[in-house]
Amino acid sequence: MGHWSLSDAVRVHISGTGGRTPLFLLLAGLLGSFLFIRFSVRMIRRGVSWWPGNVQPGGLHIHHVVFGQIMMIVGGVGSFAVHGGPLAHDILAVVFGAGCGLVLDEFALVLHLEDVYWREEGRRSVDAVILAVSVIGLMLIGQAPLGGYVGGTSWTTYLVAAVLLGFVVLCLAKGKVWTGLLGVMLPFLAVVGALRLARPGSPWARWRYGSRPRRMARAERREERIHRRLVAWKTRAMDAVAGAPSPVSLSKAAPTGPTIVDIPPSRLEVLLGRVLRPLRAPGATAAVWYLRLATAVNVVTGLVAPFRNRVRAATDGEYVTAFLISPGFTGAVLALLLSVSLRRRKRAAWILTTVLAAGYTLILVGTLGAVSASRGHAVNWLALALTVAFLVALLVSRPVFNVRGERGNVALGLTSLVVGAVVAVGLGTLLVHATDRTPPREWAASLRYASVRVLTVSGLFDLPGITVPGWTDLAVNVLSVALMLVVLLAFFRAPRGRARLQPADERRLRELLRAYGRRDSFGYFALRRDKSVCWSPDRDAAILYRVVNGVALASGDPLGPPAAWPAAVTAWLDLAGAHAWVPAVTNAGAEAAAAYQAEGFHAYTSGGEAVVSPRAFASADAPALRNAHDLLSAAGYTVRVRAQHEVPPDDRRRLRQLADAWRRHPAERGFAVALGRLGDDADGDCLLAECLDPHGRTCALLGFVPWGPDGLTLDLVRHDRESGRAPTDYLLTDLLLTAARARPGPLAAVTRVSLNTTAFRSAATSRGPLRLLARHWNIAERSRTYSAYGPAWHPRHLLCERRLDLPRVAAATAVAEGFLFPRRFPGHP
Repeated sequence: MGHWSLSDAVRVHISGTGGRTPLFLLLAGLLGSFLFIRFSVRMIRRGVSWWPGNVQPGGLHIHHVVFGQIMMIVGGVGSFAVHGGPLAHDILAVVFGAGCGLVLDEFALVLHLEDVYWREEGRRSVDAVILAVSVIGLMLIGQAPLGGYVGGTSWTTYLVAAVLLGFVVLCLAKGKVWTGLLGVMLPFLAVVGALRLARPGSPWARWRYGSRPRRMARAERREERIHRRLVAWKTRAMDAVAGAPSPVSLSKAAPTGPTIVDIPPSRLEVLLGRVLRPLRAPGATAAVWYLRLATAVNVVTGLVAPFRNRVRAATDGEYVTAFLISPGFTGAVLALLLSVSLRRRKRAAWILTTVLAAGYTLILVGTLGAVSASRGHAVNWLALALTVAFLVALLVSRPVFNVRGERGNVALGLTSLVVGAVVAVGLGTLLVHATDRTPPREWAASLRYASVRVLTVSGLFDLPGITVPGWTDLAVNVLSVALMLVVLLAFFRAPRGRARLQPADERRLRELLRAYGRRDSFGYFALRRDKSVCWSPDRDAAILYRVVNGVALASGDPLGPPAAWPAAVTAWLDLAGAHAWVPAVTNAGAEAAAAYQAEGFHAYTSGGEAVVSPRAFASADAPALRNAHDLLSAAGYTVRVRAQHEVPPDDRRRLRQLADAWRRHPAERGFAVALGRLGDDADGDCLLAECLDPHGRTCALLGFVPWGPDGLTLDLVRHDRESGRAPTDYLLTDLLLTAARARPGPLAAVTRVSLNTTAFRSAATSRGPLRLLARHWNIAERSRTYSAYGPAWHPRHLLCERRLDLPRVAAATAVAEGFLFPRRFPGHP
């Protein structure tokens, strides 16, 4: 088997003693003519100028079924009449096969006696071709019909053929045409189809299920759940090869969906539900903990070299281990990833784990049955018992794992597998070839060695005679683990939550802001249109969030009255649980943090918000800021403050371009503490403050969002790089002094100004990596600048349900806030 190849198969099975070369050529002619004619008619249908059209001598359209009939007559009659050598019969086989392809391509025309080629009924032609190719292909590999019936005088041959033919007829009566026809060549298909339920519209269902409504209901549910999906997949494949038919059939009415009969469950189903329902949650918990223990065992045994070698030596002989108990880090990573995915109730993880556990159970049973010495060790029976118990726990708890993954996970996983395998095997081949100690070094042997180590369990396959250092094997194993992680993460990817803020949601949020916007200085940032909203059942409170790498990251306090917050939090947690998202909150105030903690969250102080009172600042002693303000005023710098609805469109466009060009630090913008847009017509109450140099050019820009009727929150800080930060300080100082005087204008009613949050403010005075991050994001400088205004610091909190999720939540927060992947300032979200 290891040296089997396509050339050997052709030589032995086709051109050998079997004498199947004409049959092979017939199949090649059939496929070739079908693909050619389908390509031709699709080009004619599209109307391309470079392809010849239909054959219409004298205006009479000649269908290609006519040419197919002529070729079948020539090939069929010639095979009997011509007595030449094998070459002549091979040519006639190709001609006969090509004629079959042309005739079967218009099988629907012959069946309906009407040109239905591009109608829905025309799909039957493709069905006929697929069936013919399948039967001929099975005959080509030596499969005889009806269990090997080829004629003879033995009564057992006729009896077996008759029984199998009965199963085929029963399949056809149950409406399973494909299963029955293919069952002529593959009897097990006919047996399985005959034993299963009939399709609802079949003759068998009309005869037998009329007085059995429960069975008819089961048949209808199976038709809706399984058969319609298979038909949809088959239809897409047929459309890709043969072309899609016209949208509406001209010969029959559009089919209506099946009528699903609502039948109450049977007594057995009620009894099973009553017995198994209490076991679902414990079964899921037991499965997760088994995988966690397997992870710990694999890590410990992998670190202890003597124990690892002893276990591996034992398993190569008469001993077996339980499911996923394999000393080493590969098994540990796989068990850990499956346990995390199962804890989040992902259906894809349950399917993969169940398939692996069932397959491993069969291997254990086969090993204990085939190797007599293995049955004498109690450890092997314990391994089998643990594996079976784990599999039973998975099957019992199946309804618990109801979280579907992101659309496209299968395609992404397969793509990751192909691309990742090429990269990993390529790097492994280069590494093995460079470190091989056994001359001569061969690229083919290095490729096979790397492929086996990366893509398979090397103990099941022979490795070529290559000697490499231990670190090379370790590096190749790391590539294998990385490939496995990438592929599994792609398959288990959680839904990304594409729902964004809709106009109706935004209108309702603005109503809540007008009523309760005074509570949270970050409330206006809930109007970012790249966020999703989760409402309480009465729509009187809302939580704004974004899904980042599987984390549902809420920001700020919930909008609405505090009495309605618990209902909104509960609805949001239910939504996160339904999608296997990790719920977390960033930049929550003290009152909101208490509300989240009441629901089981853990709170961590993540930053401080600086709130300045203009009157307190005006009466405070701030000589540095006052002196700088006076110097710039004397130099001719001026301040212009306008509500956004007062700014002309051209000015808005200019300021938006300046804000984008002057963006400097990633921490200047984040989804929780910034609006993310500038110049939108809906934000007419926002303020724009400009610092103009002596020549009247804008050199600094501040943007503020409303904080209730009497407050502002700093949203945007930009300044000309050549001018430095001095114009920004001058602009903010002048704005506070103007607000303190309560003069008529945009700042007349302002009594408090939030300078926004300084994320991880404690990092500015810490050591190590946090200090480096603080220096990179300019946190220390901003903290000192804000402190000069004499603000009152209000803590902001980061919250998550499980402490183990804190690193993942922190990474998602850094991504969402723009710390890790900064983006350019957009004019609109």
